[in-house]
Amino acid sequence: MTRARTRIDPRAEATREALIEEAETLFAQHGIDGVSLRQIGAAIGSSNTNVVAYHFGGKDELVQAIFRHRLLAIDEERAALLAEAEACGRGHDLAMLLSAMWRPLLEQTNRQGRHSYAAFLDSVFRSNSQSLRTALAPELKATNTIVQRIAAACETEFDERFAARLQICVAMVAAATQLIDQSGHQGERAEARFADMLTMMEAALRAPENKSKGRNTE
Repeated sequence: MTRARTRIDPRAEATREALIEEAETLFAQHGIDGVSLRQIGAAIGSSNTNVVAYHFGGKDELVQAIFRHRLLAIDEERAALLAEAEACGRGHDLAMLLSAMWRPLLEQTNRQGRHSYAAFLDSVFRSNSQSLRTALAPELKATNTIVQRIAAACETEFDERFAARLQICVAMVAAATQLIDQSGHQGERAEARFADMLTMMEAALRAPENKSKGRNTE
């Protein structure tokens, strides 16, 4: 039995990739809820007001496509960094784990050389849309391992409270990369700023949790 070949239209693939890249940049700048599908289509020069719906279906599917576009490569890089940490006996060291977790985001830039993915990720959390990443979670083996080890290094469980702390870490990465972009720092200066962020992040994660439920105002 001869299996039918699936023909890939290069023009359609190019349009999909352009939409993903422009959407990431626009979501990073204006937030998930601050950008319409028509704006994204217009950003790639399409006169078809339904171009995003045609290729993805809707905004949620487009956000998921951005995750798939970035996260599989990021997970591979995290796996390589984790392997390096383990090779030198520091596979459970918090500083090394944080570097393995977040350094790949320093390397993810758009066509303008800006760190749009880090800002996009922060915008996803701010819009409470992180569930859109869930479908990819089983494929992100290195990421899952690193997250669990980060929690263990902080002597805590990976629960809802610790997940909220990691969400703050995402905001720190977005802020640091934005400062790098705004200052035009590259090479050693960008590395130094990112290293400072990792040091502050480690101190923040090691800080005791505030277990109070809030101040009684009655």
